[in-house]
Amino acid sequence: MTIDLEAASPARVRFTGEWPLPTPRRAPPGSELRGLQDLMPACDGGARPVLSGDGSEPAMLIGQAPGRREIELGLPFAGDAGKRLVGWLGLAGVTQSDFRSRWYVTSVGKCYPGRGPGTSVDRPPSRTEIDRWTPYLLEEVRLVGPRLVVLVGGLAHRVAFGPDLRLDALVGTERCWRGAAAVCLPHPSGASTWLHAPLHQALWRTAVRQIASQWASLR
Repeated sequence: MTIDLEAASPARVRFTGEWPLPTPRRAPPGSELRGLQDLMPACDGGARPVLSGDGSEPAMLIGQAPGRREIELGLPFAGDAGKRLVGWLGLAGVTQSDFRSRWYVTSVGKCYPGRGPGTSVDRPPSRTEIDRWTPYLLEEVRLVGPRLVVLVGGLAHRVAFGPDLRLDALVGTERCWRGAAAVCLPHPSGASTWLHAPLHQALWRTAVRQIASQWASLR
């Protein structure tokens, strides 16, 4: 079913087709990127850091941190937030197959941060965790050299552009980061309320159109 972007409600858009969960991709053995991926410290319980990509991708997506489903599988955006994100990207002409095979997908934190105290909501990475993982992220960006970077959620935005710019000032604007066209998206979590405002939905539509334009040029 084709969805009209102008009429779409971002909170309701989600991928509804078959949802295969492939093995996370890694760079070829012996490459500098593979060396970096193998150097990343293991998560609690011995799980590997969550990311997927071999370094050949023209586009990169950077999220906040994996959830419990992602750390179990080692695959970024494997759960419900992933279905919403892939639904958004589908409006920009990025298929699920594209996302899993032609995008390098990673995040600021590579391990599951756990739940917030006394809540059922995943907490964001701590300052210590951000400081631990940011050097690895910046090196990933350098080695992959993407032409398009999509930054998902406030934490990824702050790492790229600093703590002073609000989501309203980033989503829907054209920016450049580390030599790539950069597009900012809000987090696709169902717990987010940012997308409820009509103005924010308009900014989200602009961001989707920006991804569509950049992806068409890369294809």
